[in-house]
Amino acid sequence: MIRQTSLDAYNELKANGKANTQRGIILQCLVLRSAHRIVLPLSRTELSDLLNIRINAICGRVKELLDDELVEEVPDHKCSITNNRVNGIKAILFVQS
Repeated sequence: MIRQTSLDAYNELKANGKANTQRGIILQCLVLRSAHRIVLPLSRTELSDLLNIRINAICGRVKELLDDELVEEVPDHKCSITNNRVNGIKAILFVQS
């Protein structure tokens, strides 16, 4: 069950367009890494640090991107910040034929 405060905060982000902006920034970062053949995924903490977006916002936007099947989780990624084994995130690239 989602808490009402979380739902209210999410609705506010959607209303002011900030959620879409953050989604775009995160997705662009992951797509550009793939385009430059940087194969290592990023942890949510690494994304937060790299993009200077708070971790709670990163987690929410990554969840949306996962739900929309624009990114995927890669198991057993070692986070360079926490040194923990986590699920990394990378873009799913679609090839047009």
